[in-house]
Amino acid sequence: MKKWKTWLVLPPVILGIILFNFMVKSKKPPRQADAKERIRAVRIIKAPVLNVLPRAIGYGYVEPSQTWEAVAEVSGRIVEVHKELKRGFFVKKDQLLLKIDPVTYGLAKDRGKANVQNIDAQLKELEQRKNNTERLLAIEKKSLKLSAQELERKRDLLNKGYISKSEFDKEEKSYLAQQSSVNNLQNTLDLIPAQRKSLLAQKRSGISSLTDYQLNLGKTEIRAPFDCRISEVHVEKDQYAGPGTVLVVAEGIDSVEIPVKITPRTFSKLLPRVKNMVDLQNMNMNMIRKMIGVSAIVRLPFFKKGVYWSGAFSRTSESIDISTGVLTVYVTVDEPYKNFIPGTKPPLIKNMYCEVELSGRPVPDKIVIPYQAVHDRHVYLVNKNNRLEIRPIKISWQQGEIIVVKEGLEKGEQVIVTDLAPAISGMLLKPVDDMTLLAELKQVASGEGKIK
Repeated sequence: MKKWKTWLVLPPVILGIILFNFMVKSKKPPRQADAKERIRAVRIIKAPVLNVLPRAIGYGYVEPSQTWEAVAEVSGRIVEVHKELKRGFFVKKDQLLLKIDPVTYGLAKDRGKANVQNIDAQLKELEQRKNNTERLLAIEKKSLKLSAQELERKRDLLNKGYISKSEFDKEEKSYLAQQSSVNNLQNTLDLIPAQRKSLLAQKRSGISSLTDYQLNLGKTEIRAPFDCRISEVHVEKDQYAGPGTVLVVAEGIDSVEIPVKITPRTFSKLLPRVKNMVDLQNMNMNMIRKMIGVSAIVRLPFFKKGVYWSGAFSRTSESIDISTGVLTVYVTVDEPYKNFIPGTKPPLIKNMYCEVELSGRPVPDKIVIPYQAVHDRHVYLVNKNNRLEIRPIKISWQQGEIIVVKEGLEKGEQVIVTDLAPAISGMLLKPVDDMTLLAELKQVASGEGKIK
């Protein structure tokens, strides 16, 4: 029974072996495809020659250009306070803000005026005394002359024996008394210039004191020195203010400053290329600003587009920050409260965080490429045979996402802006012009596009 089952299994196995051998022998070898070089499509721009506007972006907080502290120069009770003397209020130039009790200083002024008037009266009296003394002196001199003649006449009579010695002595005594009167008057007259000089000195001192009293009286009124906005108030009505007390702090509204911190290297890119030596010591700030020619645009980060203020380069800090190595550039914006549009364009106020775009003078005829086209100071080019060429370049400077090329690239060469991976020199490429990127590149270089 078992042998019979074995013979039933063998025929299918033998048939399968025969069929497998037939299929192996009749199978055709695989056809080999012809080998072809792979072509990579890449985006390119033709290297443009452009006029480049050097720009740099910095950030800073708004500061007032002018800050005024009203310090009490005299002491007293505050008797008057302006109703709008509160933080945030605007005040006009020469507007009365505070008044210190002027009674004490008014009385002192009246006393000083009375003293000066008294000295004037004494000067007039002295002048009159001088005139009277001069007239009396003239009369006494005439009398002295007559007395001298009479004395000589009686001396002759005494010598001739016509009069007694006692009568002559009496005449001589009269002569000496007249001479003494003349001398006294002359002495009085000689002292008048010194007395007048002393009175004039007292008058000058009195006028000086009167001026001080008038100044102190004027110091009892605190007025705004310019159009400003109140930022601090430290006094109230009926409160006592001593000398040196800070009463009010206000900020000018004509202009504001924004200190921007940038590296010296970045700032140097904004400066014009001057070949001649410059002596800064013999130049004022206006001359320096004109020579540098740096302008500024101030914006508010994360605010609506189109909101900006035109600024001007004012000055730089006198030193480099030793901890960060940066330079502080001050930008001035005039009329920060002008053209205020509620909900759309706010005014520039203190401590507002701003973005400042500094611009120098345009630099002509520079080859410009996007930052993404540079790989470790090399660029990928599509040569005349549409193959990859890797070429080193020298960079003049970088401005955001654009590169200004100094050497190594010619106008119109096809620069690859696609990220090739891997980049094999000589590989076959299919260039496709990226006109959108080229237009953006031109906008950024000209200053119309925003630096990213």
